[in-house]
Amino acid sequence: MSTSKYPVVIDVHSHIRVPEVLDYMKDYPITATGPGTDDWYVDNSRSSASANMVELEKQRKKVSTDPAERIRQLDERRVDIQVISVNFPNTCYWMEPENGLHAARLANKGIAEFCSYAPDRLIPLGVVPMQAPELAAAELERCVKELGFRGAWINSHVRAKDIGEEQFRAFWAKAEELDVPVFVHPLNAVDFDRLRKHFRFNAIGNPLEETLAMASLIYEGILDDFPKLKPGICHGGGYLPYYPGRVDYCYDTNRGGAAEAFRQRPSEYFGRFFYDTNTFDRYALEVLIKRAGVSQVMYGSDWPAIPEDYFHHIEELSFLSDEDRQRIVWKNAAELYKISV
Repeated sequence: MSTSKYPVVIDVHSHIRVPEVLDYMKDYPITATGPGTDDWYVDNSRSSASANMVELEKQRKKVSTDPAERIRQLDERRVDIQVISVNFPNTCYWMEPENGLHAARLANKGIAEFCSYAPDRLIPLGVVPMQAPELAAAELERCVKELGFRGAWINSHVRAKDIGEEQFRAFWAKAEELDVPVFVHPLNAVDFDRLRKHFRFNAIGNPLEETLAMASLIYEGILDDFPKLKPGICHGGGYLPYYPGRVDYCYDTNRGGAAEAFRQRPSEYFGRFFYDTNTFDRYALEVLIKRAGVSQVMYGSDWPAIPEDYFHHIEELSFLSDEDRQRIVWKNAAELYKISV
């Protein structure tokens, strides 16, 4: 990719693994039975999807556990700064609260150690035990105030409970109080059985999960009640930013009492979220930028899960000004994560 015109390139979507968490999980097999929660195991799995994930984890192990190798590959990719997070199953939402907190602290210790190798280039986001929102709020505060983390990375549902539901408000209140972003990444799609074949659980299910999470934060009034909150949705926000007409229509006609549940049309909240550019499609990225605004979109690769680099989509969108591209490639992320450049 051509990056010479930018003082830095910041990638806001990447993952590592923390081996200590994976080891800890072996003593706590998944027991939750709700949709999207009963199909992952650490070693042996009832689903080919999970088996594939374990194999992919093995393939990515070095770049996901060795910070020196990470920096070497970042240099090859011409990325200067990368925001670091773990992903499911490292979030351990199926565990009992105290075990989940222990797993989160193991993860955060590992993230802190990984990022300490190059603290000006590796920016940490914390793991929180969302199955216990009060503990999640406390762990987020510890991550920010004691470990110097820049925010949190959570999954799109918690044992099939939408993240905007009443029980999670303590966490969102703390995130607003601390003035840190919270990025939402998809977890196994609800109604997983319908999506098992042909990798549809990922191809269709992941954006669907992001859509549901984004809608939950809107429909449950989280954005109304926490006006300074900084939520982010991965992979360009799922499907919602690209099909606003129907949700706006249902709001305008008060279907199901929607107009009484939150204050504005759903599409009017799109500019409250932050997004990465990982839409896999240049035209989708164009729609996202026009719907949400240049200020809300940041370069993100989902690396190393997605080895291909779609940075060129930013360059190919002719309606963007040079300043727009600067904002997407680094300025927005620097402001959101308080990165000195």
